[in-house]
Amino acid sequence: MTRAEYEKNVELLNYYTQKYDEGAPEISDEAWDSLYFDICQYEKETGYVSPKSPSSTIQYDVQNGLKKVTHNHPMLSLAKTKDLPTLEKWLKRKPTVVMLKMDGLTCSVKYENGKLVSAETRGNGTVGEDITQNAMVVPSIPKTIPIKDTVVVDGEIICKYDDFEEFSVMFKNPRNFASGSIRLLDTKEVAKRKLTFVAWDLITSTDDLNEKLIKLTELGFETVPFEITELGHLEAQQERMKHKATDSKYPIDGLVYKINDYNDYMAEGVNEHDFAGGLAFKFYDEEFETELLDIEWSVGKTGNITPVAIFKPVIIDGTTVQRASIHNLTIMKELLGDNPHVGQKIWVIKANMIIPQITRAEQ
Repeated sequence: MTRAEYEKNVELLNYYTQKYDEGAPEISDEAWDSLYFDICQYEKETGYVSPKSPSSTIQYDVQNGLKKVTHNHPMLSLAKTKDLPTLEKWLKRKPTVVMLKMDGLTCSVKYENGKLVSAETRGNGTVGEDITQNAMVVPSIPKTIPIKDTVVVDGEIICKYDDFEEFSVMFKNPRNFASGSIRLLDTKEVAKRKLTFVAWDLITSTDDLNEKLIKLTELGFETVPFEITELGHLEAQQERMKHKATDSKYPIDGLVYKINDYNDYMAEGVNEHDFAGGLAFKFYDEEFETELLDIEWSVGKTGNITPVAIFKPVIIDGTTVQRASIHNLTIMKELLGDNPHVGQKIWVIKANMIIPQITRAEQ
């Protein structure tokens, strides 16, 4: 990669990042990560890092009608990898906790004298959006807690797969839906959106991470599933964590590993715009090629009529798959084109190793 190509990729990725944070992504997570890893590799090999590089800054700025608010603590991201040996090497430094990497919008809530007083989106890591009124109508965000001191909790606003079913006619996926819904200006509409806040850090506590997560559950929060990392059984543990996500109907896009000891975590500090004490492990579902046989129509619990693709059976993760929901006519057209037909070549995955989905088709 030349310097000019690198600079072009930085500009391109910043654009894609902005669209993602606006809830309107234009490329897949896998394509985003591939471009990001290419940029990081160039920086590692050459020692040159653009001031605009997404490896050194979060690009998204608040751009809607919600009030801007400056965070009371840094809301930075984590470095990412999709390479298991890299993860194994990183994990040998300190004992860690592994958590689900929730696929939604990062938010923070604050309590004073036991009462919820504010809520905000991550935004650019320093300045976010004030979503306090919307947080008041999300059932999984406690309005009071049995602690009188200041309490700050970070977590993720998501929409569970089963809750998303009734909205899938108009929206493409739970992540975009949750991100857009919590930022609506109409609180009454937010209340209808079936959003869930999943807590994953008690910022104002100096306990070790596993103790924080237990405390969050005791305080009444829906808390991210976690385990103490098992170094000798990483892949088996990752599969177990994926099934926890499936059982809870959580949309996820990977796992998060964080140093468990609070003092050790804080001692790691910050690398560029990332907390150095954690690492996100991204995983992707393997695509399988097959052929379309038919389109059937299914009536859901809410009365919505959903197209279902029937295709030649393929074995994915040890089970036979031969049908997948396409959610609605708009998405069916995006995936299959204007002329879906018997024999059309399609590619299928099992999202989170469980849910069959068509990712693309030969037009």
